[in-house]
Amino acid sequence: MSSKFGVIGKLNFLQDMASWVISSINPPIIHNLEKYLMLHKVFYYTACENIQGDYLEFGVYTGSSFCHAIRSYMKNLRYEAEKFNTRFFGFDSFDGFGEINEIDIHPFYTKENFTTSYDKVKRRIQKASGGGVAVNLIKGFFNESLSKGPLYFGIGKARIIFIDSDTYTAAYAVLKFCHETLQIGTVIIFDDRLSYKGRLDAGEIRAFNEFLSKTGIGVIEYGRYGVCGGMVYVVNSIHPS
Repeated sequence: MSSKFGVIGKLNFLQDMASWVISSINPPIIHNLEKYLMLHKVFYYTACENIQGDYLEFGVYTGSSFCHAIRSYMKNLRYEAEKFNTRFFGFDSFDGFGEINEIDIHPFYTKENFTTSYDKVKRRIQKASGGGVAVNLIKGFFNESLSKGPLYFGIGKARIIFIDSDTYTAAYAVLKFCHETLQIGTVIIFDDRLSYKGRLDAGEIRAFNEFLSKTGIGVIEYGRYGVCGGMVYVVNSIHPS
């Protein structure tokens, strides 16, 4: 009896080759590639939907996502009905997490894994922008820098918010800071929503659920990516807190 899968189904060496290639790829690379694709998509989406405002990133680390966001913005300019002049704001301590609360303890989220050089990141971002994009890199732990509020930095409405702050405490501080910047159509991206084993009482997922409950903000899922539960939402209703 012949196989319904045809000749290709019998070519085990092709399947083994594909398996070898895929299993050899470092999972963080897969995560980042999918993240880059998602960022490019949401810049196109917000251009088509005429969603104006700033790009806000929390947890810049080495600047890879931030630089890619700048490139995606510039590549998608041709789709915008009018020139938005989106500004880019990046917030990070560049010195790890600082003091970790008991609720935020995680084996991977340590000072050693997330300390980087502010000066090197700044040079990298300036090179990516080429002087054609307004870039603001704010150094400081979130409990200090975000307590000043968005108006202190001249931030009005947000076009895209990228949250890579990992812990519950940091993510909630970010959402509280961003509350008044939200508008219908703002895209909110969580890079690690399923950290802490996907528990609902920890990490970014707890912060987001509490924020939505307290503020009445409505969202709809846009998409998912990566290996750490990257989740993307679009704000579709605004209610006073």
